[in-house]
Amino acid sequence: MGDGAFTDAMHVKKNPYVEEWNGRREITEKAFEVTQDNLLPLILMCVAFPYGIYHFTRKEMLIKKDPRVVRSGVA
Repeated sequence: MGDGAFTDAMHVKKNPYVEEWNGRREITEKAFEVTQDNLLPLILMCVAFPYGIYHFTRKEMLIKKDPRVVRSGVA
């Protein structure tokens, strides 16, 4: 159907590294458990770190009087 640049003869060659990564991801997804050992790093990476980025970005925008912050009326 059509004489486009892509034909049926162009097959995808699988990358073994990508396939390995995909397999590990599927295994990790099923085997991951929250324990006392990984709870603190999990909270830090999922809550504290993103909040820290938000806090310092907002603080800088308030100091520089960014028009988006001034217009919003939150400042």
